Amino acid sequence: MKKYAAFAASVAISAAALVGCGGEDDFCGDAEDIVGANQIPSGDQLQELADSAPDEIQDDFQVLADANEDPTSADPAAVEEASANIQSWGEDNCDL
Repeated sequence: MKKYAAFAASVAISAAALVGCGGEDDFCGDAEDIVGANQIPSGDQLQELADSAPDEIQDDFQVLADANEDPTSADPAAVEEASANIQSWGEDNCDL
């Protein structure tokens, strides 16, 4: 069980690091408001980000939200890919 708890925590931390952007895009500002100063987003907050994310990264945020909700069924490779996609999008679209 510790393994899954650690995995869930790493998903949340990854999301916090990846969305800590403050560009002019509405989503960047919303993400920054949710994440705040290096705070780990809750499961509800991750789902809120998934629901409001731009089409290009909405599925990726949903992967993180799903992995956070049920880490036992999460695919680590899918989580890693989703994290990389979100980070790349953030670098291109937000003031990172």
